[in-house]
Amino acid sequence: MKGVLYLCSLFLISCIGSAQRMQQTYINHPDINKACLRFLFPDKSVSSGNERIMLETLYKISEQNIREDYMTGQIVYVPEAGEGKHYHLNKDGNIEYYRIKYETLSAEEGTKFFCAERLRLDLEKKFQTTSAKLKVNPLDTKARLELESNLESFLKFSNALEGKSQIVRNFLFFTLGKYMKGDQGLPVSPCDFTQKIIKPITIATSDLTDTDSKLAWAANIQIFTAYELGFSMAGYCK
Repeated sequence: MKGVLYLCSLFLISCIGSAQRMQQTYINHPDINKACLRFLFPDKSVSSGNERIMLETLYKISEQNIREDYMTGQIVYVPEAGEGKHYHLNKDGNIEYYRIKYETLSAEEGTKFFCAERLRLDLEKKFQTTSAKLKVNPLDTKARLELESNLESFLKFSNALEGKSQIVRNFLFFTLGKYMKGDQGLPVSPCDFTQKIIKPITIATSDLTDTDSKLAWAANIQIFTAYELGFSMAGYCK
């Protein structure tokens, strides 16, 4: 049965002729996030049957000799807020970019962008779920464990994006401003945060040339530092 499904996938790929349409076909597949992480950051571990099929499908999509326009987003600096922004989640829980930019991408680059966007969306939802729990009860033990897990997931995601194009690495950008202002609970653990976030920032800003993005990163790095310092001084971190 799995073999039949895989053959059907390959048949659809050859007939549809659009990497974007095929990517959207699998957007809600239960194994898409795991397969996307493996696509961006291959390793030698053995994946499950369904995950392997999904991964092979992503590779087939990426091998198409086609270039298409993708709606991507730029990192922007907002002087009034004193911080940078990339996207937010709309009322439907999907990514909505602050500044839309269309990029013509190959099937391979487009699949990398698709996967990075899916993984970042999943991370953002986890961040918001954890912060909502801690807004209600800052002493929630289970939610505080989620802080550590969220940060580790983000670090793993950053490793997967190392060496990728700038529009893909832009997904490493996130802001702590709204959390620092007390609007929500914590999204990630503040303990040793600055030390742990150095590599993701280095990956994200390597060869960065856009002035707006540079200003946005500079502003947000200050927020990151204040985030850890504030909670450390309050005795949150041991």
